[in-house]
Amino acid sequence: MEFAAAAPAVLVRPAARGLGVAVVPSGAESGADRRDGGGLRALRITGPALNGRVSPAWRTAGPAGPAALRLLERLRAEGPGRPAP
Repeated sequence: MEFAAAAPAVLVRPAARGLGVAVVPSGAESGADRRDGGGLRALRITGPALNGRVSPAWRTAGPAGPAALRLLERLRAEGPGRPAP
């Protein structure tokens, strides 16, 4: 079974209880406490190199706020695979 979550702690807790494994960012293992069983073992993934992709989406009329506009400006200026205007 595959499970995805926005909060790493949601993935760490079941792993700490022996219900599987979790691949989470470094430090997320601290999201499990003693009530979760405390049985976590953290291993660093060193290869192959991990990568990700950000795919912004917005309303047809364009982003509403100044922060969203600024983010899109930066993505267009600096990011690979620049989004279409």
